[in-house]
Amino acid sequence: MLSKSIAIQRRGIGSRIAFVVCGPSGAGKNSVIERVMQILPGLAFSVSYTTRARRVSEIAGKDYHYISRLEFDQLTARKELIEHVTYLGDQYGTSLPQVMEVFRQGKDVILNIDVNGAKLLRNRESTDFSAVYVFLTTSSLDILKERVQERGTENETQISARLELSAQEMKALPLFDYLVLNDTFSAAVDELQSIIIAERARIRIA
Repeated sequence: MLSKSIAIQRRGIGSRIAFVVCGPSGAGKNSVIERVMQILPGLAFSVSYTTRARRVSEIAGKDYHYISRLEFDQLTARKELIEHVTYLGDQYGTSLPQVMEVFRQGKDVILNIDVNGAKLLRNRESTDFSAVYVFLTTSSLDILKERVQERGTENETQISARLELSAQEMKALPLFDYLVLNDTFSAAVDELQSIIIAERARIRIA
């Protein structure tokens, strides 16, 4: 029997959970995340900062905050980024003030970051919130290649570099809590949605 001094409760919505979604380029992370956020309440997306040029289909402030390298260095110097990495020559980082503002609103946050960023976050994880790590990808590199080619934003050299990096990222799977395969969009949405629901229902003892 549990001691009367121990309070048991479920995590519930807005209990300071960061859902960290990682995966290779072309895996469809943004589309899956966006659909799950339309379905489940109490979620907010943390928009990363990047020095990468905006693609034609992207919206500033929604997909990324596009800034200069000088501005990025200033964020780093002020320790406003809880993780930051260089990916294929461009810098990416997650804003700590932005994440904490989501928590103050009583919501859980979803982070779409790369594998190295997830490693840094896991090593530096604050006791102020818990993080759940999800690796989202396709079942083969061939599918990834098709999707990146269909996107039409990179040349063959850039695509080859992305696929080579994707193969390396796959080796980091043991660091993650869940694997979601996005061969079928609806199935991937269902799986990520189920993970969030299950983690919110996880028992914690206060």
